[in-house]
Amino acid sequence: MAIIKEVTRNADVKIQIVNSFPDLYVYVTKKKFEAKGSDCIWFFNDSYPDKEVEFVKRSPDLKIQYAQSKNKAGWKNKTHKLQNRIG
Repeated sequence: MAIIKEVTRNADVKIQIVNSFPDLYVYVTKKKFEAKGSDCIWFFNDSYPDKEVEFVKRSPDLKIQYAQSKNKAGWKNKTHKLQNRIG
């Protein structure tokens, strides 16, 4: 989600972390430049985020599963309405 900030309300996107059947596999990086403009590589930052997200247990806009490497990150649901709209 590019550069994101976690919030508890008024989020741009509501996210649910799942163990199976995600819409998107996400890799979390420690390098801000790697996440810029990417839907599937995220960098958590409070300053000037691209999107604010809220993690929820039900009724998400997007279901994610964390990937262990950048190579495994990407869209599983290739027709999802948020594709190319996050990063």
